[in-house]
Amino acid sequence: MKFILTIPLLIFVFLIGGCRKFEQEKIVAAAEPYVPQNLYPIERLPTYFNRVAVLPNFHNDSTTPILSYSDEIFLKELSKVGLFETVPVSTSFCRKHFGTERLNSSQSLPENFLKVLIEEYGANGVMFIDLHSFNSYRPISLGVRAKLVDLKSGEFMWAIDESIDAGDASVMVSANAYQRGKHVQAISNETRNSILQSPRLFSKFVAFSIFQTLPKR
Repeated sequence: MKFILTIPLLIFVFLIGGCRKFEQEKIVAAAEPYVPQNLYPIERLPTYFNRVAVLPNFHNDSTTPILSYSDEIFLKELSKVGLFETVPVSTSFCRKHFGTERLNSSQSLPENFLKVLIEEYGANGVMFIDLHSFNSYRPISLGVRAKLVDLKSGEFMWAIDESIDAGDASVMVSANAYQRGKHVQAISNETRNSILQSPRLFSKFVAFSIFQTLPKR
């Protein structure tokens, strides 16, 4: 008797779940692709601006899993843009010269900061990447505050502050399009929408998206 009584309930739950999925697919289908909005770029990069020191990613929680792979991902995506030579600054270098492995761009920088990067790396600029929020559970989200600074003048060449949520319909559209392209296929043959479920792949999409807004030459 109990089994017979539960069948209508199971059918009801199945139908509700199907309706919700259908409604979500309709919303995503109607959404515009995600475009970063909260940013500041200069019109064009100056001709001398051709070598950028890329600092290790910063997060308030130094033990967060994302720091185990985000440095490599963001550096690779920035290098692919091809606007300038990128020079990675290691955590050990930062610890030796600045007393900390990862620097927060929103806090005061060491007095010797600009001088060290110019002398040690011959850099014209520096890229800060702060990961100010991160949720590895579905829906995945990642907040990035990044700044590109001219080491000679101390002025911003570009800055962005975006929180990108895999549960947002516009982000779903752009992330799935990104996965269908050449960007992810080379490293993943996973199923459709897997980029919205993998923190590592989603971070790659986030890095790609924000660096597309860099000023051109």
